[in-house]
Amino acid sequence: MDRSISALRTLRPDQDGDIFWFRDDLHQPYPISPMGMSTVQKHHCWGYHVASEQTQLPPSKGAHVKIHQGRVYLGFALIEDEAEVGQRAESFGKLVEQCIDSWDEYYNGYIDEIIANIKALNLDNSENLSIADLLDHVQKAEQMNRRAWEIHFILMYPADALYLEFEAYCLEMGLEEKDFVTMLKGFESMPSKTDEELWNLSIAAEEKGLNDIFLNEPAKNLLAVLEGTPKAKEWLERLGNFLDTYGNRISAAHLDVLFPTWKEDPTPVLDTLKSYFPRRESGWDFFEARQTVNDQREDAIKACKAKINKDDLPHFERFLKAAQKIYAYQEDHGFYIDQGCTAALHDSLMTAGRRLENLGLIEDAADIFYLNFGELVEILGDLALDEKIGVYHYQLLIKPLIEERKEDWRKAPDLDAPLTVGAVPETMTDPIAIKVFGIIDEVLHPKGEKKVVERMEGFPGAPGSIEGPARVIMNFEDFPKLQSGEILVCPYTGTAWTPLFLKIGGVVTDTGGMLTHAAIAAREYGIPAVVGTWTATNSIRNGDIIRLDGDNGVVEIIKRI
Repeated sequence: MDRSISALRTLRPDQDGDIFWFRDDLHQPYPISPMGMSTVQKHHCWGYHVASEQTQLPPSKGAHVKIHQGRVYLGFALIEDEAEVGQRAESFGKLVEQCIDSWDEYYNGYIDEIIANIKALNLDNSENLSIADLLDHVQKAEQMNRRAWEIHFILMYPADALYLEFEAYCLEMGLEEKDFVTMLKGFESMPSKTDEELWNLSIAAEEKGLNDIFLNEPAKNLLAVLEGTPKAKEWLERLGNFLDTYGNRISAAHLDVLFPTWKEDPTPVLDTLKSYFPRRESGWDFFEARQTVNDQREDAIKACKAKINKDDLPHFERFLKAAQKIYAYQEDHGFYIDQGCTAALHDSLMTAGRRLENLGLIEDAADIFYLNFGELVEILGDLALDEKIGVYHYQLLIKPLIEERKEDWRKAPDLDAPLTVGAVPETMTDPIAIKVFGIIDEVLHPKGEKKVVERMEGFPGAPGSIEGPARVIMNFEDFPKLQSGEILVCPYTGTAWTPLFLKIGGVVTDTGGMLTHAAIAAREYGIPAVVGTWTATNSIRNGDIIRLDGDNGVVEIIKRI
């Protein structure tokens, strides 16, 4: 199966065992599609290496990415030459120092490039392109996505280094990470703007008297019913404007192009709006919650300043300002890169998929994602040479391959894909691996990833405690099952999951550290979180009453249902 998807990127434990490989459930907790492995995952890895060279990241030249048992693995290879590490550290240190005072200029320059690259792909007549022009369009989309992941890590490496410097500074003052992150939260980002507009859409629907429709109709039927309701006309125009601005996001894992976008299928948006009605009835308000977070931030800053020597305040304020900006970056860049650029590539590939469907070469446009990118380029290239001969040539080649790969993809979740492979270190010293991926020593040497336990420990992602019913959500298709006030238990969360945070009481994840999406989003909405437990979805069942302690990173099952 792995070699069928990408023989070049197949993990071979007997030959690749000289470095440490880790299953990347944080970014891709599902089996990877052939197209996803040969585009976004390929670009993710390439981005590591380009950015490491450009920024001169000291400890390594970037992780490697391979596929094993249908799952994605990261390979960590450190630079062993101390002299080279020292030279790189000097260059990298200068970049980090520059970013302390010039982060906005550094960040916005790259994001402006991202926005321009996505805009250049938007073709009103893409369905009418010749096959030769369609091939060119698809190849440009692939190049755009690769450049996006280069930029992702060019931004991420100095941002994470700045965060770690600020953490060290705060630790010297006696502040633990779970406390000093309070000083960083509450700033506007594109995900927070998305959530705010979603909340406003739900209020507007109520003002238009659409409550009964939202509460009584299943989300999958809502759009059709609303389109047949005269009083919903103005509201639907507002929904369309929302999707034009915020709808370029993949519904699930952001390192696979397999999944639909909000624009393509707005059902996740409608289901989220549907859930906000009971959330408001319970007394929860988006703007009040945001203001509470902002007040907590200002109170924490005031308390911290009171402990600092007056002569040290300018240094603290300089550091704090930079840390606040790069903390907001952690969420903001995902809107443009992880989501926007992946969605743009997805849309281009779907255009190609519809063309192959029209030619009778595939049964459904989405079958395109069970080809890899090299195969698609070959097929489109030959069709451009001679469409009639190309159709005849490929009619017996494509469909059997797609059916075989679909079957492999369906079976992949049941395969034994170990958490770690290769040269597993005795201890984890890489701060990025700890902060982002949550790779701590207990993960390196697990006592049993599949063991069912009653008590779990992880990172104290966001402060606060709550007891209540758990809802285990494994993928975006289960989003509608999540009820207002429940505690979300999941493998991970990404940008597409953010709207769920407006209706949950708390969140527990298998993966991630203090800089993972779930921890940041929970802090932004003032709900407790424990991340990086690694056993939560295997131990907790729907309806179990659990106690979540976000101050100490502990989750306990109080009552089994």
